[in-house]
Amino acid sequence: MMCADFPLADRQPRTARARRTICFTHAFFLFSLIAAGAAASLEDVDAEDTLPVAGLVFAALALWTLWSWFKLHGTLIEPYGLFLMSSWTFNGGQVFLEVLHLNSSGILGGMFSPFTLLKTEYLVALGICALHMGALWAAGAGNSTPRANLWRSTAHQDLAWHTRWVGWFLLLVSIGPAISVFWDSGQTVLSGGYMSLYQRTLDIGMATGPRVLANFLIPSALLLLAGSKAKRAGVVISAAITVAGSLATFLLGGRGAGATALVAYVWLYSRTIRPIPAKLLILPALLLGIVVFPLVRAVRDTRGLDRTSVDFVMSAWSAIDNPVVGSLAEMGSSMSTVAYTLELVPTARPFDGGVSYVYALLTGFPNVAWSVHPTTAHGTLSAWLVYTVMPYAAANGSGLGYSFIAEAYENFGWIGVPLVLLVIGWIAGRLSEAVRGRSDPAILALAATLLLTAILYARAETADLVRNACWYSIVPYLLIRLLSEVRR
Repeated sequence: MMCADFPLADRQPRTARARRTICFTHAFFLFSLIAAGAAASLEDVDAEDTLPVAGLVFAALALWTLWSWFKLHGTLIEPYGLFLMSSWTFNGGQVFLEVLHLNSSGILGGMFSPFTLLKTEYLVALGICALHMGALWAAGAGNSTPRANLWRSTAHQDLAWHTRWVGWFLLLVSIGPAISVFWDSGQTVLSGGYMSLYQRTLDIGMATGPRVLANFLIPSALLLLAGSKAKRAGVVISAAITVAGSLATFLLGGRGAGATALVAYVWLYSRTIRPIPAKLLILPALLLGIVVFPLVRAVRDTRGLDRTSVDFVMSAWSAIDNPVVGSLAEMGSSMSTVAYTLELVPTARPFDGGVSYVYALLTGFPNVAWSVHPTTAHGTLSAWLVYTVMPYAAANGSGLGYSFIAEAYENFGWIGVPLVLLVIGWIAGRLSEAVRGRSDPAILALAATLLLTAILYARAETADLVRNACWYSIVPYLLIRLLSEVRR
């Protein structure tokens, strides 16, 4: 079982030769995939006949990447493993359903031609295989690099104290704004449904302050947990905050943020407080995937108090046809952003040449010097896509999200996808390797808060990652280190 023992046992292959075998095997698969794509571009391929075979290859590559990482580390429930599973699910979930003959409407509902679907499957497989190559490379490098060169450590007890008190401080700062934001959002949802949250006039400049502070709530709970190994009160309060925040997100109609908060908390708890056997997580995971996600989807557009009525909720649940397939199909619909991008770039929009990544980095700076942040003024890729392909829905606040794979293609074309994702995979694998086997509460808190954003990065663009990573992960970590140095 790939969840294995949840203490996140850092099981390494018995020999360096085993590591090299996995890396060379994956490199062979990656270069074979590149060669197959180059050969297919030189001849006329019947896309409709090729799609079934391509789907089987796609699924086989997904299983190989998951198995190879599990073979290296004994678990997939760790930072990179979770990101890898998220990447395959959001960008290829519908392909897996098609392989199992469970996708009655066809891949992406038949909106795209077989040729576009074949290119999309190939681009996703190429991108995630390159991502995995980078992570395997980083994991191999981590076995020979002393961790002290990467992360300077101080006394464990000292860091636990500072981590805990930074958590308390952020909790005091965020709890009031969080309650206010939830109350305001709840009133909006009751009167207009979930989509009404995106149809309001957005705050800009300093007016975004309460919402920015409210977003520190879940990170504060994770920091509090990381520093509370011997403090029962901290563990209990952090659990209450995380569960309450996730429930509030589900009640409003959101799912991603609520689910990632729970995942990050469980991972951090198992690393800092007490190992959690994987078998105890099977039922909660099934409840999320089979009950919570489909139910939130079914009732979130309902207005008024009907959404809180038990009879209405039960009726909505009974109307859901195969919730597991529905949840995977919906998550896998993020693949459409890759397909649309392939159709529109470079015919309707030129390659960006790295510009979107530059503006993404700017999101790490607060919006205090401009009435509209430069990244927003320039326009994100997700906003461009939805206004291009669904202008009416965009005007009503709907969106498609985006994909980090599509972003790499939109910037540098076919050749850029394996190169960019190789770098992203190396960074993800290096960060994951840096926390492996560590008991440093500051490092573990940093990893857990990064998980809040990284898991959803699979269906987003870099602009969505940088701001959250800087403000809600890196800044608290640096504050812990600063306080520790001052105390010393």
